[in-house]
Amino acid sequence: MTRGRKPICILGVAAIAATLCTSARAEDAWLCLSETRGTGAEIARVPLGPEGTFRLSFIHSVSKTPVVDVYRIEDGQILQTSEIFEAHGAGLPSIANDMDATGWRHEDGHFILDMHRLTGPIPLRIQAQFKNTLHTAGSDLPLADLGHSALTLAPCDEETSL
Repeated sequence: MTRGRKPICILGVAAIAATLCTSARAEDAWLCLSETRGTGAEIARVPLGPEGTFRLSFIHSVSKTPVVDVYRIEDGQILQTSEIFEAHGAGLPSIANDMDATGWRHEDGHFILDMHRLTGPIPLRIQAQFKNTLHTAGSDLPLADLGHSALTLAPCDEETSL
């Protein structure tokens, strides 16, 4: 399965996944998506490119406005580098000295909190109405399309990347 130019490797379809995944470069970082509930089985692998960056977007459940969280894989760990949003709401930052904040600004109608926050694996509850989407260079993956109500995102181990 591909969306845009970058391959997305959905497991369980071995022949197709092997073909799609071979176009990623060996030095690219990979993000693994696995079941949060149940067996914890790996669902998909997504190459992130040489910068190792990705974004998660969703509609905030209280403010009903879009939020984008920006991340980078650094030294085998997930580092959140910013959060971009339009309205303050429950669970969104509201002060410049929020935990791990490195900057705060208002730009083009958006609040942007720059940060340096190690997250560990990211557990997500997936609900289609909140449009949870994983964005990588040239690829957008609506997470509800994977058919799981909860996923965990983590860097793939180098030895398990296709």
